[in-house]
Amino acid sequence: MKEIRARIILLRVPTKDIGLFTALMDGSGRNAIVRTKEKKSDQVYVITTPDTYQKTLEILGYIGKHIGLEILGEVPPEEMDIG
Repeated sequence: MKEIRARIILLRVPTKDIGLFTALMDGSGRNAIVRTKEKKSDQVYVITTPDTYQKTLEILGYIGKHIGLEILGEVPPEEMDIG
């Protein structure tokens, strides 16, 4: 079985907009999976594959124009912490 290397982007999204953000990401072609870092936190992981990473960044740019999201950077998979 071939290993898939995930690329993980950490974002800050206003907590009131996380549901909307998740729906927009899901509706944009399912290029990534969205997970919150901790309950009630404004930090969100966006998990992509190497093949969908660039497209996901473009989508984040579009969404960011409409809701106040901030890209905090890429996180190595072993450092991802889901509470």
